[in-house]
Amino acid sequence: MSDTKYLVLFLKGRRVPLDAAEQIAGYAAGRTVLVTEERAEIEKILDKIEIAAGDFPQELIPRAPGLKWFQQWYAGADWLQRYPDAQKHPFTLTNASGIHGPQMAEHLFGLLIAWYRKFPEVFEAQKRHEWQRSILHKAGLLYEKSLLIAGFGSVGGHIARIASAFGMHITGVRRSPPPHDLPPGLEKIVSQECLETALGEADVVVNILPCTQETHHIFNGKTFEKMKQTALFANIGRGPTVDETALAQAVRSGRIAGAVLDVTETEPLPPESPLWDIPGIIITPHYSGSHPQYDEIVFHLFLDNLKRYTSGSELRNIVNKTLGY
Repeated sequence: MSDTKYLVLFLKGRRVPLDAAEQIAGYAAGRTVLVTEERAEIEKILDKIEIAAGDFPQELIPRAPGLKWFQQWYAGADWLQRYPDAQKHPFTLTNASGIHGPQMAEHLFGLLIAWYRKFPEVFEAQKRHEWQRSILHKAGLLYEKSLLIAGFGSVGGHIARIASAFGMHITGVRRSPPPHDLPPGLEKIVSQECLETALGEADVVVNILPCTQETHHIFNGKTFEKMKQTALFANIGRGPTVDETALAQAVRSGRIAGAVLDVTETEPLPPESPLWDIPGIIITPHYSGSHPQYDEIVFHLFLDNLKRYTSGSELRNIVNKTLGY
């Protein structure tokens, strides 16, 4: 028994098929499969775990000496900054990147349209049974607006295609320009060093940057000063990339026109946060990447990676644990 190696899938809420253990066992190459919602079950076998998946407790990783691979269920890996011992642990980390583009793009444009067409005000008027025609003087358009996508990658590609259909002019910002032709919808792409210059040309700034030491509070008082006074800021990436005190001040003072946020630095956003009550800010509770089939898609991604792992092939979505993405 001492030689038993475990594969553990930890997810709460019955989010995988009822026969998940049997499906996994078919590719586990003799490893003992444990699908559980109980942390106590994991703690009993920490020294025997070779593969972990799902919402495996990140603080337990340094205590699992035999861990070789962890398939996390989401894209963001900024949790590594909170657990430096896990970051140093010599395991391979893979994420669920590449499956969020359609839903995140749709969510973003729902927020943008709601903000420009003033839907929150109209919906409030509806509750009061008011035919609020005066709102028409405030309603704006996405058409011909300049859109800047900070952190351009697969999600940015989906956003660019939709933005192009709206008649917007799209610029992407990424750590290094792609070594190939521009993706569909994108008019130009610049390196991250040019972010501040690009901010001054944008009507809408969309932040989908990963959270790393380099990007922590990259959107701050200085960067908001670089934006147009009429600019709208959108964050659907990671909350800690934005200095929320500076953002609140920028919107309150009219330095920028407003913000739409699906993520915040502290989640849930505390009731006392000033962001809740500032006119011009729309907030949704971090679900832009979600949809009803999400867990099913990630489960099949995990199975595909498991086949690759047991056959010695390269895994999909390997995260650079130093960079954090």
